[in-house]
Amino acid sequence: MNANFSIDSSTRKYLIPEEVYDFDHPDVVYWTQYYLERSNRKSIFDEIDFTLNNLRSIETAKKVSIAWYEFTRYVPGFISKAVVLTTDPERQHHLIQIAYDELGGRDKDYIHSKLFLDAVSEIGIDIPENHISSSMTRVLSELDSVMDNNISQYGIVGLLLSFEIIAEENVEMLFNGLCYNDKCNDILSKSKFFQIHREDESEHIRHSIANFLRFCGSDEQKFLFEKSFDEGILFWNDFWSRMKSVVISDI
Repeated sequence: MNANFSIDSSTRKYLIPEEVYDFDHPDVVYWTQYYLERSNRKSIFDEIDFTLNNLRSIETAKKVSIAWYEFTRYVPGFISKAVVLTTDPERQHHLIQIAYDELGGRDKDYIHSKLFLDAVSEIGIDIPENHISSSMTRVLSELDSVMDNNISQYGIVGLLLSFEIIAEENVEMLFNGLCYNDKCNDILSKSKFFQIHREDESEHIRHSIANFLRFCGSDEQKFLFEKSFDEGILFWNDFWSRMKSVVISDI
């Protein structure tokens, strides 16, 4: 395998102090590349990329915004649920960090769902903070079912890695769906939401890989980890397929 994954040193921000599995650790580099390839990420994005590029409009951007807002509000609860189902306090400590980051860390003004509303508002799309949408409910419910279906302790770690492994591609696809004209590109690029996500997603991936290396050492544990990882990747296929349906709908 060609383990050519690397992180620009300027983006090396850690969620918590890391003494072992830093960005340059050979196992972090190798297994990040391995799971990126296992995700077969190109196939996930081909259809939605084609759709967004051919239906670029403010109407499309509104649909994408509403669907993503439903998702971004869902994320902290999903990760927190995973932590609740985890029995080991050390694993809980490591797994909760991304949810804490999604909720702004020490600053409630940096809650990611609120930053998203601020970003789309700057391009003329207003979504009430208490807005309830059902456009992605079925897909998110299926992910909840994976979590509820007697998932193992190691499967939880695998599912959470699948949630992060293509995060950088997810962010750029979202950006593509929101940019309905050239002016949007500059506005969104300067928004806190996209600045934070473009800076931090590499750390979310590294942190999740470190959790795998730290907690899934045996062959059986890796098997359970990868079973749930693969189920999580299926979620992303369903997520972007559903997003395509939302975009092309007349609703």
